[in-house]
Amino acid sequence: MKRLIITFALILALALHSGQAFAFNQEASPLEMEHGSEIELVLIQRITPTLSVSGTTASFGLSVTCISSVNNIQAIFQIQQWSGGKWSNFGSPWTATSSTWWLSTSSTRPVAGGMHSYRLMVTITASNGSASSTVTAYSG
Repeated sequence: MKRLIITFALILALALHSGQAFAFNQEASPLEMEHGSEIELVLIQRITPTLSVSGTTASFGLSVTCISSVNNIQAIFQIQQWSGGKWSNFGSPWTATSSTWWLSTSSTRPVAGGMHSYRLMVTITASNGSASSTVTAYSG
């Protein structure tokens, strides 16, 4: 019975972890999760991307927290615009890095303005020398 409960918990964790669309933030515990025949160490604990637009200026922010053994974080940012019934990349991507277990950054980027909807897409890669985790998150 105990083995059945553990198996069910792992299956549930896999279902929630894989294919989950992240809005606002994503939380993961520093547990090992099985992906097929591989074991991936989940290094990223929380991602909080924000984006607000005023006129032709988009203000963005990002906070990333990882487990304490992480010594490298890379964030690749891309503003996306809702157009033609889908999200399309707007402008060029940019990056931010940290050599610790956390990253916090904010700035502004130009946008077209008007009646467009925008969101921030950010892909985070965290590593500790022996393992790495990558996840994509979106602002609301």
